[in-house]
Amino acid sequence: MARKAEKNFEKAISELEESVKRLENGEITLEESIAEYKKGMDLAAYCMDVLKKAEQEIYVYEEAHYKKLEEGED
Repeated sequence: MARKAEKNFEKAISELEESVKRLENGEITLEESIAEYKKGMDLAAYCMDVLKKAEQEIYVYEEAHYKKLEEGED
């Protein structure tokens, strides 16, 4: 199932920073704060997932290239 709008990491970080600012500002209602908190937690989880996938991709890439170097390939 395709997502409505594909997120990207940079946009998610920017949105997360805005959520934090709104929460720290203290000028929103309790209900708005709860909604902002939930949004922030979802964004943080998304960003962590992206980072974990990137880390794994780099690890796999490095392992493949180190193996080639050890075998004397280019």
